Amino acid sequence: METHYLPFSELLHSVTTGKPGADKYLGEPFFDYLNADPGRSALFSRAMGDVSAGLRTGIFDDYRLPAGRIVADIGAADGSVLSELLKRDADPQRQGIVFDLPTTVENAEPTLAAAGLTERVEFVAGDFFDAVPSADIYVLSHILHDWDDDSSHRILATIAAAATVGARILIVEGLVPPGDTPHLTKVLDLTMLGVLTGKERTEEEFRSLLDSAGFSLDRTLPTATPYSILEATKR
Repeated sequence: METHYLPFSELLHSVTTGKPGADKYLGEPFFDYLNADPGRSALFSRAMGDVSAGLRTGIFDDYRLPAGRIVADIGAADGSVLSELLKRDADPQRQGIVFDLPTTVENAEPTLAAAGLTERVEFVAGDFFDAVPSADIYVLSHILHDWDDDSSHRILATIAAAATVGARILIVEGLVPPGDTPHLTKVLDLTMLGVLTGKERTEEEFRSLLDSAGFSLDRTLPTATPYSILEATKR
């Protein structure tokens, strides 16, 4: 109620100014508000982990990670996506990196510990607008939809600066279908309008965004969930 529903009382502000209603309601940008309080940040990470876990149930059932020794989950929140990928991976030598803000990265430690993966994972604090660790595979799960095109380009460009040619990037997001077909992404798009500066995107919009940062979209894998997995390679 406090973080998502009540800011929608300022939806008219969003529509008339193009700025998130949450900024006006909370008095500061949404993520600044969250990260100002460690308890609030931890609560949000758990909540988003629960929501996304339910919606993505089965998304990785038939999925196999591309080749590469180190997998970095960028903006990992509670670490549940990286945990799921490593648990399902056939290669026990694969290593992981949980990367998120200093106020958030510690929220992932209990998740990885419960999965018995602590010895295979490094926890790194930082800001994905500034720099990210070097890895063979980068995972962005429900990250880019939080940000506008310019900010999303900056995130991808930061990853491109750390990645070598041939490195892979996996984007887990919903894809907006054409026409008036009802879809979860269209509800989320309205949420982004009121709370953040981001938006949901079509496959072609993701392709263009990746291309602008030096990545080539290799394939898009639909799943039994509302989400898809987009695989791209650093050129």
